This record gives sequence, structure tokens and C-alpha cells, in this order.
Amino acid sequence: MNWTSYKALCDRPDVWSRWMLEQTRELLDGPARLCLAAALARSPLPKPADHKGGPATDMLVLQLTGQRRREVLEAVRCAVSAGRTTSATRDRGLGGFVESWQEYANFDDENK
Repeated sequence: MNWTSYKALCDRPDVWSRWMLEQTRELLDGPARLCLAAALARSPLPKPADHKGGPATDMLVLQLTGQRRREVLEAVRCAVSAGRTTSATRDRGLGGFVESWQEYANFDDENK
């Protein structure tokens, strides 16, 4: 895949980094956690030949229902309000998590 196509895909609200999904999964319980685990088990988008990032930079297409998106968004909001962090966000906090999940919750799959 070339860089132009890859960047265009990665900019979509339904395409997520493995790192972001793994960190979000740490904030979840129940079915939402299982949905992210299933998404993480899928094959990532092919990277451009000269891509330097490791597995944490894999990009995956999410296909969550609207209800599941809102459930994850609410869990992330609650985590932020409670001051929770994840294994990789202890120093930086969850900045950008709510905004990313809000964008995905509002995303119209029909108009990709």
C-alpha cells in the first residue's frame, strides 16, 4: 500500500491503532471489552513498505455497532472523570481518548 492511501485510511474514525485499542480495552468490562479483543485479533491494514513502526502502530478497522460505540465512549468518559489511566497512559493520562471515541460514535459508516 502506498503512503497516500494508507494515510487516508488511517484518518478515518473507524480505523484505530492497535495501541489505542489495547489501552481502551483496559478501561472496559464485559461485552465491550470482548468486542475490542476480537477487533485486535483481526489482521491490520497492510503498511507501506518503508513503514518503520512495530505492532503497536498496526491500524485496524473497527466495526462496532452504534450502541457498542456509545457504550465504549461512556466507559472512557467515566474513566477520565474518575482519573483512571491504563498501563501506557499513567504519565500522560487519557488525553484524546474521549474525542476519538466521540468522533467514532458520530461516524456514519454509509459515507466512508
